[in-house]
Amino acid sequence: MRTCAAAKPNLNLAVLTAAVLALVSLPAFPVERCAQCHPSEVAGFRATPMAHSVSLPGPEPAGKFFHSISQTEFSIKDHGSTLDQQITRGGLSASYPMAYAVGSGAHAISYLIDVSGHLFQSPLCYYPRRRQWGMAPGYENSPAPDFYRPIVPHCLFCHAGRVLPVAETVNGYQNPPFAGEHIGITCERCHGPAEAHLRHPAPGSIVNPAKLPPPARDSVCGQCHLSGEAFILNPGKKFSDFRPSEALEAVFSVYVYKSSRDPKHPEALTVISQSQQLALSECARMSGGKLWCGTCHNPHHLAVHPEAYYRARCLSCHGAELLKTHPKPDKNCIDCHMPRLPVTNGGHTIFTDHRIAIYTPQQIAAGKNFAAAPAPQLNKGPGAGQLVPWREPPHEFSQRNLGLADVEVGERVKSLAMIQRGYRLLVRCLPRFPNDPAVLTALGQVLLGSHHDSSAEAMFERVIQVQPDNASNYLHAALASKAAGDDAKAIDDLNRALELDPIMRQSYLELARIYEEEGNAAMLRQTDERYAAAFPKMLDARRQLGLKRP
Repeated sequence: MRTCAAAKPNLNLAVLTAAVLALVSLPAFPVERCAQCHPSEVAGFRATPMAHSVSLPGPEPAGKFFHSISQTEFSIKDHGSTLDQQITRGGLSASYPMAYAVGSGAHAISYLIDVSGHLFQSPLCYYPRRRQWGMAPGYENSPAPDFYRPIVPHCLFCHAGRVLPVAETVNGYQNPPFAGEHIGITCERCHGPAEAHLRHPAPGSIVNPAKLPPPARDSVCGQCHLSGEAFILNPGKKFSDFRPSEALEAVFSVYVYKSSRDPKHPEALTVISQSQQLALSECARMSGGKLWCGTCHNPHHLAVHPEAYYRARCLSCHGAELLKTHPKPDKNCIDCHMPRLPVTNGGHTIFTDHRIAIYTPQQIAAGKNFAAAPAPQLNKGPGAGQLVPWREPPHEFSQRNLGLADVEVGERVKSLAMIQRGYRLLVRCLPRFPNDPAVLTALGQVLLGSHHDSSAEAMFERVIQVQPDNASNYLHAALASKAAGDDAKAIDDLNRALELDPIMRQSYLELARIYEEEGNAAMLRQTDERYAAAFPKMLDARRQLGLKRP
């Protein structure tokens, strides 16, 4: 846990309540107004990891980390008011102030930088349990890590109360990028908009997740704890359109491997797969839909004595009669049936397994000692390569959404069968979605990947007609034009992309590649200068320009 009062297990609830009530004078943000009537719940929630899901960088230990694959050295310096990370490789160095910290600190803390109103992820994470700095997930094998991974709005959807992206950009945000005085998860994420309840605080004027029908109830938790393989937005929707009281599928569909629905072939753990894991448990399957996250978790309070608290939750269903036949010791249900195990996508982290199963002592020991834990194995059971919706989307979107998911995941895992299946579905439903940017873009990407370059170019031009101010559309069109041999058109599209969004790294790289192939040294130099001006600290931008300024 992070070093802050909210993360300490022995809470002084009175002190926390007083601190929250002291903020009631901030009427613009509903959480403080919630505290007027619900001081205990608000104060208790403030102590949970959810409330600290994104924050300003806190005090972390200074240190160094060497990434041997890329021969990159990182150093971290805490200046009290700022946290800086320095990167050094090949004789070049750059230092970045961290703008935001993402993660409660229970497992890992990622960091974001701000480049001209665009958010990017640092390649470095802090792992509190190991008390070590290390590469952020996805950067581990990078040959040239730098602060270049764009943070799209969906990345922040689960961490921030309300994000304020700039439309038609990949990772541009308003200043500040988060709405309200507090940037972490707030009451509205689970209870819905508070305005009506604040005007008339009566039962029924705000959402109580426990009283919703199971699909809507589970969606409140699933919006952030249902990882899946793909998240497909319905036409015209944004992730931020979701409101508690409705099913996720009113806004977006989550797709998982068919095999992950089979309790006999459970998937390897991932960071936010708690909803999938719980659904596989015999407890959930035998409950008739009654068991849900809220059965065991109270989001308004941390359990001061977790072993006793969760044991009581188990016995509330299983009854004390279980203890007469249960092997001893029987005081800690969690350690035996929900141990912490390594995950496939979380760096140096272990997470509680919510499958509520029976584990061997060796598996439990491995979870307690991450260094000795075997690498999690991916599922090879029946249906491992077939995507299915977690819950069915509206009928009119079923083919569209599945086709988009197949293409997205197929390209990621390099599965030609999935890509072809998705392409067929999208072609079949194109007459019903002739101006759908997501459908047109996916079809264009498949055509481009299968070397139907002219057809891909035409498809991306259709997308541009629908969304003429989206920089990504021009980048896609440029790639297709380049593949079709029309460098002049590609150059025009790339320049248009950079006019719309000057902080789009790939557009500079593609433009430089064209000029280099043409042998146009003057325009290559000009492109390198533009790239370095947009990203003045990025090592490869400076290397291309021949700069070595600090």
